[in-house]
Amino acid sequence: MKRFVCALTLVLALSAAAIASYDEALKLYNDRQYKESLAKIASELSVERDFEQNSPNYELRYLAAHNHWKLGNFDNAILHLKKCADIQKDILDPQIDIALILIDAKRFRDAEASATKALTLQKHPLVYFLLGKVNYGLGNYPKAKEYFEKAIALNPELYIAYNGLGMTLVKMNRYSNANIAFAAAHSIAPASSEILNNLGLSFEYLGKDEDALASYQKATEKNPDNQVIQQNYARLKDKKR
Repeated sequence: MKRFVCALTLVLALSAAAIASYDEALKLYNDRQYKESLAKIASELSVERDFEQNSPNYELRYLAAHNHWKLGNFDNAILHLKKCADIQKDILDPQIDIALILIDAKRFRDAEASATKALTLQKHPLVYFLLGKVNYGLGNYPKAKEYFEKAIALNPELYIAYNGLGMTLVKMNRYSNANIAFAAAHSIAPASSEILNNLGLSFEYLGKDEDALASYQKATEKNPDNQVIQQNYARLKDKKR
């Protein structure tokens, strides 16, 4: 009995140590010290514990993936996320993040495979949004439109889906509909300089230069360091002179 109690105490101590290491690694990640966070994770992560009950490895690997992602190490990030997906087969997050990384890397076919796999787990609005992004990247705008609209139908507050829909409609030369989509996105996320810029773009396509200029100006005020927004504002302001 005494030996069992000692063993149990040791397990609890190890769990507490793992939690402490994770918390330290998370703090380093939040402080943008990504390499230091990875080093802390490496000191705690044991491959043999991947499928052990109550193992901290899922959380450690998930955090490691995000550190690698921030550092631009996409393949390493994906390796950790795939292992996370093996450990927790019913959780969407790893497949969603894999798709996002692959979209960032413009590996759209691979991203499509990951998003489609996520869809078999759950018909989640974010998954449909990702499939919209994939098809937008592939130049399949009618399909992208379909997926963005599915995302919106499931979650009418998903402003990024409205923004994606607006960009798709611009590519389809449907500027009035694009303007409506961007306006919807802006009403949900008024602080987004990207959406304000896109709203201005749609106004400009419609020949509504005053409205476009007002949107560009608000976007520059929110994000004065964004060169694309600044150029759009300066270009249209010069045109109005």
